[in-house]
Amino acid sequence: MKVESINSFNMVKKQVFIEFNYSKPKFKNLIKTTINKECLLRYIKKLCGKKRVYMSYNFICSQEQIKMNTTFKDHNYNTDILTFGLVNTECELTGDVYISLGEVKKNARIYNVEISEEINRVLIHGFLHIIGYNDETNSEKKIMRKEENKYIKFIQKNCSTWNKSVYHY
Repeated sequence: MKVESINSFNMVKKQVFIEFNYSKPKFKNLIKTTINKECLLRYIKKLCGKKRVYMSYNFICSQEQIKMNTTFKDHNYNTDILTFGLVNTECELTGDVYISLGEVKKNARIYNVEISEEINRVLIHGFLHIIGYNDETNSEKKIMRKEENKYIKFIQKNCSTWNKSVYHY
């Protein structure tokens, strides 16, 4: 688990905790080559102000995602992401995000983008849900996509390890 904390101007401690979990060892290799965790931490800090943040990103297979969708969303099909906001108060934010890497890979092909870009997009997409963004209506989807694009541009500009290569698993 990556733990990083900084002191803000008024000496209130701001912490962002991000944990990555993998249901299969090959998922860990994919994520290590496509995600810059430090960049994700910086961006989340930028969005959250003084909140203490605890995020768990869980990379799972399609069958596991379908099972979770059936259990928690009452539909029997795969989605790229499931987000569960656990706490959202003035000083704390906690959430669990489940990402189906099979669905992410499929979406990367459909949208003709590198898998690294699509993985980064769903990472921030899940976080945006945690902080209150929705994507039920067309106008909400437009706003969500705009915010996702801001993150993609941020990592392309500020993260020297931005990896645009295609990784097959």
